[in-house]
Amino acid sequence: MRQCFIFFATILTALAVVPGRAQLFSEIRLPSERQLRTENPPTEAERKSLIERTLANQIKNDEALQVYERVERRIIHDHDMNAAAGEDRTVRIIPTGTGSARILLAEHGRPTDAATIHAQMVATEHLLEAAADASNAQTKRDREKIERRAKDRKDLVGSVQDAFVFTWMGREMLSGREVIKFRLDPNPNYKPTSLKTEFLKHATATGWVDEKSAQLVRLEAVLTSDISFVGGIAGKVYRDGRAEIEQSEVEPGVWLPTLYKYDYTVRKFMFTSEVHERVEASHYQRIGNAAQALTAIRREISAANSPRAQQ
Repeated sequence: MRQCFIFFATILTALAVVPGRAQLFSEIRLPSERQLRTENPPTEAERKSLIERTLANQIKNDEALQVYERVERRIIHDHDMNAAAGEDRTVRIIPTGTGSARILLAEHGRPTDAATIHAQMVATEHLLEAAADASNAQTKRDREKIERRAKDRKDLVGSVQDAFVFTWMGREMLSGREVIKFRLDPNPNYKPTSLKTEFLKHATATGWVDEKSAQLVRLEAVLTSDISFVGGIAGKVYRDGRAEIEQSEVEPGVWLPTLYKYDYTVRKFMFTSEVHERVEASHYQRIGNAAQALTAIRREISAANSPRAQQ
């Protein structure tokens, strides 16, 4: 159920045009210096062009994420605000082309010991060996699964422009950039073509787009109605669930997520739970496809095993 909501929230990264305690949106206070300016609004043609270019860029960014390693700190809590409760893990994520390898760097602030990290690096090497082997039957199946997911994501991003009505709200400065602020409301005339695009009917959003680069900078979205699964029998994500996503430029022309925040209540069969999740992503580095990543990881393991490194 959680994966369904996160998948839904990830879809919303396209809306602005497009894996501590999460802070509730109602608690967010925007800096006072962010003055919304409404003069010189874009023409309808300019607005439409910006939306289309941002959607196209988001698709490229999604694809680029498959060749960048990164470090993610994920903090998950339920209603208990105790910092020691729930999950707090810092993980290095290395894309393999058939998924990703995860190396645990710290948990609840306690660093992983060197021997454990080394064992995880060796396991990652083996994963990359399999992923780089085009003759491996499992690798082929995994690649096909990744390609299907990428196509689904691309189709969903393509549906956003029809699924929402975009209202220009003005311009303001955000993280040193001039951005255009949009409000997105469900288009009452939109007809979903699949269960996944059905999700788009259940949310409104506010998005900030860098006008010069046509890139999504920030998104805040809220569920306006419940999302039921199997008629509500299997479960439900309740209205007022909220998502916040931020992106920044990690390389010229490549913008990738730096923050995800989710706050929602979900019922799975008879059990209801409250979830607050915050994911901070950093240390992006292009590592390439499986073969290139394998070379890089082998080099890293070799350097760590050298006598000099062990002194």
